[in-house]
Amino acid sequence: MSIRVQLADLDHANWEEVADLTVSREQGDFIAPNVYSIAESRFLPGFVTRAVLHEGRAVGFAMYGPDPDDGEIWLYRLMIDESHQARGLGRAALREVVTHVGEMFSAPLLRLGVRADNVAARALYISAGFVPTGQVFGDEEILDLRLSETSWTARA
Repeated sequence: MSIRVQLADLDHANWEEVADLTVSREQGDFIAPNVYSIAESRFLPGFVTRAVLHEGRAVGFAMYGPDPDDGEIWLYRLMIDESHQARGLGRAALREVVTHVGEMFSAPLLRLGVRADNVAARALYISAGFVPTGQVFGDEEILDLRLSETSWTARA
């Protein structure tokens, strides 16, 4: 049986719970705190913020939308709280994000940046079908997922 999660709009009822979710100290350099991301999203027109729910409880956070610089759809943040990691929730959340991006934006492509030393996240994205583009932005490698390819779901 596969792990199931839901994406819920970030709202007045759940934003503080999501803001309090954290990654481990070792992962802290890889992703901005959720409260920063929530604030940042208010200045990115078209971006969505979602609580990742498992069994009715917030276990993670996702933020994605059209980048103001290139117009492409980017996954800016995907995190699972450290107390819920290594259970398949990240993979399940990624599957939901990709589905939602395809439905909401009708985009052919989803992009993201990941640091090479973020081994677990990079492995997740590659196993889900994201492909390195050869581009590097800052200290992040850029990966793309062609949303028109339906075979990614078998891997994710």
